[in-house]
Amino acid sequence: MTVFENKRSDKRIACNYPVPVQISFFNSNRSVEVQVVDHCMNGLSFISDRAFMPGSAILFKVAYGTVNGCFSTDLEALPSVSIGEVKWCRKLPVESSTTFGIGVRYFPQVY
Repeated sequence: MTVFENKRSDKRIACNYPVPVQISFFNSNRSVEVQVVDHCMNGLSFISDRAFMPGSAILFKVAYGTVNGCFSTDLEALPSVSIGEVKWCRKLPVESSTTFGIGVRYFPQVY
């Protein structure tokens, strides 16, 4: 298995159970459901059955109502809706039922 360099600036919070999230390309009405793997203040990673092109702007929405124990500490820092940039997309091993791992960095919020 390939080992990738960890470039994360913040400690990631692992999601100990599947967190369904709707992902869509910014300003698009099409979406796909993915599973969050981990997250932090600056971004998140998820798995999907489709590839996402690095540099793409995406909108994601957490489906809290469908998660058992949604008030878990696993989700405390995860925004319910945000826009981010796809930073990387990697094909997972063939034996995986979901074929891509994707990393997203949130766009900074300006108030």
